[in-house]
This record gives sequence, C-alpha cells and structure tokens, in this order.
Amino acid sequence: MLGALLAASVLGGVLLRDMGTGWLALPVAACVSLTVLALRPGRATAVALALVLCAAGIGFWRAAPIPRLAAPEPLVTAREFSGTVQDIPRRYPGHTRVTVALDTPVSALVVAQLPRDQRVAQGDVVALTGRFLPRPSHTQPGAVGTVVVKRARVLGNEAPAWQRLRTRLVRGIVARIERAVPRPAGPFVAGVLTGDDGGMTETTVRAFRAAGFSHLTAVSGWNVTVVGAVVAVLTGRGRLPRRWVLLVNLGAVWAFAYLVGMEPSVTRAALMATLALLALWRGRPRDVVTALAWSAALMVLIQPAIRFHAGFQLSVASTAALVAIMPRVAGGPRWLALIATPLAAQLAATPLLLHHFGQYSLVAPVGNALVAPLIPAVMVGGVAVVLASLVHPVLADAAGILAWIPAQATVAVAEWCARIEWSSGLAPSLDRSAVVVVYLLLAVAYVLASWRWPRWGPARGASLPGTV
Repeated sequence: MLGALLAASVLGGVLLRDMGTGWLALPVAACVSLTVLALRPGRATAVALALVLCAAGIGFWRAAPIPRLAAPEPLVTAREFSGTVQDIPRRYPGHTRVTVALDTPVSALVVAQLPRDQRVAQGDVVALTGRFLPRPSHTQPGAVGTVVVKRARVLGNEAPAWQRLRTRLVRGIVARIERAVPRPAGPFVAGVLTGDDGGMTETTVRAFRAAGFSHLTAVSGWNVTVVGAVVAVLTGRGRLPRRWVLLVNLGAVWAFAYLVGMEPSVTRAALMATLALLALWRGRPRDVVTALAWSAALMVLIQPAIRFHAGFQLSVASTAALVAIMPRVAGGPRWLALIATPLAAQLAATPLLLHHFGQYSLVAPVGNALVAPLIPAVMVGGVAVVLASLVHPVLADAAGILAWIPAQATVAVAEWCARIEWSSGLAPSLDRSAVVVVYLLLAVAYVLASWRWPRWGPARGASLPGTV
C-alpha cells in the first residue's frame, strides 16, 4: 500500500506543478499531515508521511515547466528541409507521420506529414519539400511544429545497428505475413504484430478509426498483455523452473517492445509487467495498482516530457480504469466483464480523446468487446505464419488460414461499426482544466458506486492489461 501511495504522490506532485497550484497545496499538505498524526500518532506514521511528502516534492521538482519552443523565422518561410527520421513511421488516413530532426534550414525537431505511400525508415536522411505549420504535436511534445510534405527523397541511412536490425526484422515479418494472408486481413495481422500497418488501405484504416480500433495496430499496452498472456500459458504448462519461466516472460515482453519501437504505451505496459513478474519471483502477491503507479511514475521521472504524450496519457487512463473495474466484475457473469471492461476503458479515454483530438466513438466499447477475444488468435496465427514460412511457403499458406479467419472477422466488425454514421465524429475539444475536473468527477462517481456495487469475488487467473 505504501509503495502505491509513494508513486501516486510523485504523480500528484507533477499534476500540482502542471496545474499551477503547487505552492497553494503546501498549507493543505501541512494540515492533512498534522491531522493524520493527531489521529494516528507514532513514529511509523511520521516516517510514512515524510516519505509521501518527499515523493510529492520530487514529482513537483521533476515537473519543471517545459518551455514551448518558438519556430525560428527561417523555418517558417522555408520550403526545402533536410534531416534525419527519429522514430518509426506511423501511417494514418491520407499521410504518414514521422518525427524529423532537421539540420537545414535550422536545427529543430518537427513532425513531418509525408505522402501516405512514401516509404521511409528510422534513421533515414531525408530531403523534404513542403510547408511548415507552427502547430503543437500531441505525440511529440518537443516538436516546434509540423511540416506538410509534398515530396520526399531518401538520401541515406544513419541508424545505429540495433535500429537497422529492427527495421529488417519488421520488414521481413510483414512481407512473410502479407504473402500468406490475403488482404485486407494480411496487413492487419502484420500491424498487430509489428505496428507496421502500411499495407492497410485508406478505407480499412478509416473504418478502424471510426470503430475505435486504431489501438490494435498502433501497438499499445493491450498487445503487450496478449504477448505476455500467450507466453505465460505456453511456459506454465511445461516443467521449466520458476526462475526460467519468469525470464522467458520478461524476454518475450521486452523483445516485443523492442520490435514495435518502444512506444510510450508499450514501454509503460512492459514496465508494469516487469514489476508484476519481479513481485511473483520474490514470492509476493501481484499488486497491479502498485505496478501501474510505479510504471507511470518511473517514466515521468526519467523523461518528464513523456507526461504530455497523448499515447502515454491514454494508456495510463485506460489501464487505471481496467484496474478499478476488473475486481468488481471478476467472479461474476462473463457477459458482465465483456461489457464492463471495454466500456470502462473507453469512458476513461474519452476526456483525453476530446482534449487531444476532439474525437469520440459511441460504438467503440461494443466493437472492442466483440473483437477482444479475436486478437490473441490473430497474434498467434501471425507468429505461426512467420515460423511456417521458415520451413516452406506451402506450410505458411496453410498457417495463414489460422490468422486470416480472426483477422477478417475483426475487419468485418470494424466495417460494420463504421457504417453507423452517428456513432463517431468530432466534438469540441476539452481544455486541460476541464479534463482534470472530468476525471475528478469520474473518480468520485466510482467511489460512490463502489458503496452499492457488489464485488463478485476475487479474480481467478485474471490478467489485467500490462500485468501479464
């Protein structure tokens, strides 16, 4: 309990600094501390309070304001740019997004929107022709703006060996899957396994966005959960020593995180899984609340700017909702869990989706509940295709059926959801203060509902996202 409280204190200190109310909280903290000491005097209480206040102070200190970088004048007027691709390209309807560290006309970090069919890789040196827009990015807080690219040329590649290895692995996996699994299911299978969904048509991508399925190929903590769960099942039935089982699980989780590019949501889930597995190794109960709190706190302490990343915020909010709801439905009717878990995750993500993107999807909880059982089969089928392709192409084609059936069913559900026109769209954006108020109201509503909502019983073998 103290561990979770310390991590929550770190995050609380960060939030207070960002809201500009940090110094006003000092007298409140002093009053609360004195009240706790008066109600429960003792050395242990005093030490715990001192640790909590220190943790909040560390969070407050690490949340030093990050100045918004102004775009240099040469960048605003330029039409020719050159630089190096910093991350793995992500494809959206109409464009491919990458982060580029420019060296001309000035040194700056920008988000580049390339033509969707433009193929680039992490570490590529690119020459771009387009126009600069000084607008903030929700996925790269350090960027000074966005370059809308009309034409791009790859001049070379300066990626280190480990990045080039990952690029070759991903391209090899995608090629093997797309040869064995017909479209549109094949590119979806490749996207779930590697995050590279460049083979998906714009029609399919738009259907996934309307249905709230973008997280399936954007690679999130959910994918890490599936990897960990599958590996846990495979290793748990053998006779491997407990230590080796844990090492295999950790290796699989971090290998997958490396393969998909260490996105913030994936890194958070991998950290959470690591903390949970280490607790099991030491013979302690798996405390998902502590694992979630510390995984988020460690990422913010190590890289404070990550707290502004939309993917990180959505991942933490959705996982927190699942951590809160799962104990309430575990042990009860299965249909209740199938309805409540995606609904809770979507409800927790909606304020942030409105804040960052002004998007909503009413059908996402239903759609995600329908496809959730299919995603493990998609991943297992994709792995089977890759392994079979190493033996013989005919065997890969046979294994492709295992991946095609659940993947095609997922695509069909997305297309069905997308045809419901009123179910998704754009809405007015929420500002930061409104988001905080909404989450406080949701927390209060949850506490009030918990007094009347019966707990069905302890979860037996349940696995929460990011905990394996």
